[in-house]
Amino acid sequence: MTLIDLGELTEPTDPEPPRRRHPSSNRRLGAGLVALVALLALAGAAPPATRVYATLPGGSSSELILTDGQIFTVTPMRGVTDGTQELVAYPRPEQATVMPQRLAPLWRMPVPTGRAVLQAKSVDGLGVLVSTARSRAIGPSDTTETILFDVRTGQQRWWAPGFATLDGSGRVLLRTFATEEPVTLRSVELASGRELWSTSLAAESWPDYHERDGKIDAIVVSTAAGDVEVLDPATGEVRYRLPALDDEPTGFRSAFLVGDLVLVIRNSTTVTAYDLDGLVQRWQAALSLANYLTSCGALLCARSSLGGAHLLDPDTGAVRGSPEDVDVLLAGNGRALAISNTNSGGLDVVAVDLATGEQLTDYGLWDLVVSYEYLPHLLGVRTLPDVGLLMARLDPAEPGPRGVDVLIGATASCQHGYDLIACRRGDGSFGVWQLRD
Repeated sequence: MTLIDLGELTEPTDPEPPRRRHPSSNRRLGAGLVALVALLALAGAAPPATRVYATLPGGSSSELILTDGQIFTVTPMRGVTDGTQELVAYPRPEQATVMPQRLAPLWRMPVPTGRAVLQAKSVDGLGVLVSTARSRAIGPSDTTETILFDVRTGQQRWWAPGFATLDGSGRVLLRTFATEEPVTLRSVELASGRELWSTSLAAESWPDYHERDGKIDAIVVSTAAGDVEVLDPATGEVRYRLPALDDEPTGFRSAFLVGDLVLVIRNSTTVTAYDLDGLVQRWQAALSLANYLTSCGALLCARSSLGGAHLLDPDTGAVRGSPEDVDVLLAGNGRALAISNTNSGGLDVVAVDLATGEQLTDYGLWDLVVSYEYLPHLLGVRTLPDVGLLMARLDPAEPGPRGVDVLIGATASCQHGYDLIACRRGDGSFGVWQLRD
């Protein structure tokens, strides 16, 4: 097995290091040469003379959000000291340049006092849909709300309570969060905020959304009582219902939507898969312990709150592996990438044989890049001292990490979405790069 030598792995730098004196021009030249050598050796080809690369102002308490239309920062408002924040919109960088571009803001609007931005979504031709909550807390009384800001001016177009889920249908689904009172799920017209329908769900109900061709075509609702319902997103009416069993204690059933399957865990030991269309049973699997289910690449991960996971075939429910002492991230054909639980010094990524549970390859310490969208592989970064971050592709189908980029000046907190990579820089500002293959 041939591996690419990535050098000695080091701990990531602190995301907010103390300010340092500006390096001399010779030192900058040296850093650039190191970056060039890294790219040549790891990416396997000479980098272009220009690239899409931009910087945005920010500080230690600022946050950045990528969207397909614009880039947003949430940052303390200039000239005030009471903690007031503002939402600032920037254009996406598109032009390749030799030196990084300094993006200029399109508009800025205050974030309502005492609220935190949970998400922002660009809406073509309309603006940005922003969901906020009071002090990031979601408690017995719901605190979430959503505002549509105009794309050109940032002025408010409409407001509604609840957290927004957006698709390409021209509608927005808004749900409230509550643990001791009914949950409200409503659909509103995207352009105007006009309510199309609304329904009340039992306390602690949890809706999930199935998309087809970029539009939500079904809403799956599970309740603490154990009921599972499939709702029509155009009307809110119930299409199918799977009632709780008479002999099943309240709270002993939970449902999860993965692909076209509704997966129900009963008594933490039995997983039953139903087709989304009609809730017809497809298969059932008996496990030692499972509390929740996720997709992990080609397989399903039935995870336990105590640690560990059973990897299931989504077509048959057959157990393809139950690796121990690792937290599975992404599974492929016979191999999986996981975080080793034996190393407390960082995220030690390892490749695992699903048939035997044996750890095949230690990929080393990596900080994983947060992704807004599904990728068939993971992206990880590690520090190149005095240069920035090396970014690598981590894929269970490949024998080891494959270096794909060097992000000069980046230090930590990287995210990926819409063909862009964004990371915090040493001075608290942000760098944004176009993703390289």
